[in-house]
Amino acid sequence: MSATAAVAPDATASLWKALAVLRFILLAHALTVNVLRWQRFDHPLTGWLVLTCIAAWTLIATWIYDSPDRRRWPVLVADLAVAIGAILITPYVLSAEMLNRHDFTLPTYWITAAVIAWSIHKGWIGGVCAALLVCPFDIASRAHVNTTTFSNIFLLILAAAVVGYASSLVRQAAADRARATELAARTAERERLARVVHDGVLQVLAYVERRGSELGGEAADLARAAGEQGERLRVLINGRHSDVTSRSDGQVDIGRELAGFAASGISVATPADPVPMPQAAAAELVAAVGAALDNAARHAPGARVYILLEDDGEAVTVSVRDNGPGIPDGRLSEAVASGRMGVSRSIVGRIEELGGTAALVSGVGKGTEWELRVPSARTKADIR
Repeated sequence: MSATAAVAPDATASLWKALAVLRFILLAHALTVNVLRWQRFDHPLTGWLVLTCIAAWTLIATWIYDSPDRRRWPVLVADLAVAIGAILITPYVLSAEMLNRHDFTLPTYWITAAVIAWSIHKGWIGGVCAALLVCPFDIASRAHVNTTTFSNIFLLILAAAVVGYASSLVRQAAADRARATELAARTAERERLARVVHDGVLQVLAYVERRGSELGGEAADLARAAGEQGERLRVLINGRHSDVTSRSDGQVDIGRELAGFAASGISVATPADPVPMPQAAAAELVAAVGAALDNAARHAPGARVYILLEDDGEAVTVSVRDNGPGIPDGRLSEAVASGRMGVSRSIVGRIEELGGTAALVSGVGKGTEWELRVPSARTKADIR
């Protein structure tokens, strides 16, 4: 609950205002009851002194609880101590006859305000604990205990639980509203950036693609690259492929991340249900897939490329396959020996850091297939 309260520190302001009104109503009830019976007090001066103290504390507590910064442990403890003290003084003030004939203690129902304050501030658990703390003192102050006494105790505990649960719901609703407001602000910022990108970068990439196609030769390769990056950028600013998670638990749907590659003409197949992964792990896996796609584009131009995502519960597997000419046996070992570390670092290294494996199946005329497998238990852990 403390985390929620940090999101919305004054979410329960309306409940505190309602409690302030309730305090004065309960104070009026306590004063009225004791005005009608004060002539039978054993020690009327002490009784009126106690009533004056709880009236003064009502004013003080109302002022203190009005500010979120002042709602702290010492105030809550003092509130409960005043209520318990007023209960303990009851046998001294009231006569034995009144204790036998009446169920009201000296503060009557005024003690409920202190219990409800705990409920609002600490939720239903704090409220119920405060009520249970008051109950033994209430019982000890009475000459005899009957069904009415236990009924009053039950209602006190019930009120504490209900108000505490309501305060928790209010905090949760405020936190949800804050998240919705933040999401709306992010969406507005995305739209603003989309306009800026569209008016600048995308138009430049479109111009490079058009002019490169007209010039031909090496410029045509540049034009093709500009077209692919422009399309990826459009997908990104339209919100279909983003590395910013929309989940509150810090995870992303890896299927949605991989779906962004479809903009480049790649066939992508993912499960119907989301496949959640921590954002850091998802970024590394997507980067490894991107490296495999770059190799396919470089060494198998014009080949069809397919991406398949599978989740068997124990591991997340991404297969990247193309129908190109394939890789001759020993070619990767030669590349590592000559100092070219693209495959070993960009693909194998990334997957191994995630606790997974990267298997390559290829051969001359057989195409190329990477199988990137990451254990689910590992994807749930934080990536160091």
